[in-house]
Amino acid sequence: MNSKKEKSALPNVDTRRGGETTSSARFTSGTSPEVQCLKAENSHTGASSDCVPNEKVQWFVLRATYGRTQKALDILKKANVETYLPMHYVVKEIDGKRKRFYEPLLPNIIFARMTRLKSHEFVKEPAPTASWLKYFTDKTKPIEESTGLNPPATIPHNEMLNFIKLTSVNSDHIMILPPERCHFKSGELVRVVNGAFTGIVGRIGRAAGQQRVFVILEGICNVATAYIPSDFLQHIESF
Repeated sequence: MNSKKEKSALPNVDTRRGGETTSSARFTSGTSPEVQCLKAENSHTGASSDCVPNEKVQWFVLRATYGRTQKALDILKKANVETYLPMHYVVKEIDGKRKRFYEPLLPNIIFARMTRLKSHEFVKEPAPTASWLKYFTDKTKPIEESTGLNPPATIPHNEMLNFIKLTSVNSDHIMILPPERCHFKSGELVRVVNGAFTGIVGRIGRAAGQQRVFVILEGICNVATAYIPSDFLQHIESF
């Protein structure tokens, strides 16, 4: 891939068009990820933290408790750690009036790109944040002998870029869905080649009565695009 494309980056601010964004990205970093580059670095199931060097830069999933998401983002940013917080608009009824709020798509969840050793500065004692900033653990992986816990969940870089691209699209119809509401069409893997979701890679399926493309972060979330016509899809063999 052209090196200039690999160095391109999203702005490290909320991404909106005309103030009508339903899903948008919030980056805080010195170097934001290059969304154009979707070249695979790991398998689609993710890299277990106990089989990669502590010096390897990875996307970790962190959980900030007690409503301290923004505080965690500020601390990570100050430490020059690249982060991603998907946002969206929601409409809530308060005192009989419908109001629109801009809030995280995944409450209390922060994606942070750093090494395992660097992450210890935030999630392990005596770090001042250790009591309320935790790893989102991968319960599909064996318990680590060193910690007695399941390893931290990590996301391969190409999958993270795909997730960022999807959750940065301006659409009122992007959905976070539990597995039981995702009805896949023989697990077919596709790439969107036209429309607002061009470039997204995922599994074709149906939700809310419509054909959509699903981006799956195993054990974390399933995110569906808006309706995608079949003519906008290219079937592929692998990510």
